[in-house]
Amino acid sequence: MSIPASVRVLSMPDGRWWLALVTFERRDDSQEILPAEAQGACSWMAALAADEDAARSLLVRDLEHHALRVLEISDEQEMFELHDIEEIDEHLAKNFANIESGKRTVWGTLHCYAGEGEV
Repeated sequence: MSIPASVRVLSMPDGRWWLALVTFERRDDSQEILPAEAQGACSWMAALAADEDAARSLLVRDLEHHALRVLEISDEQEMFELHDIEEIDEHLAKNFANIESGKRTVWGTLHCYAGEGEV
């Protein structure tokens, strides 16, 4: 994947980029993120926020907005270079490079599960 040099450095004047591994599940059937057969998923996500607590709050808010319930947020880390994100999740890096104006969260690859430990 070729990402322009202009987006390779993640220094942002209005915040810092935080990555976290987020595990979540559906609350009801009226969501558009998970396929019908999936109960939940985990995904690397990124949030533009002043600190780690604010990043967590943004991630929770985004998931709740999509009718999903957060089960766990782990492995939080601040990111400074796009290649660091690419090493963790190429899909997340691609979404980050194409983030919509005004957005403060970015989703990575979804790893779904069917329920009760089924894959």
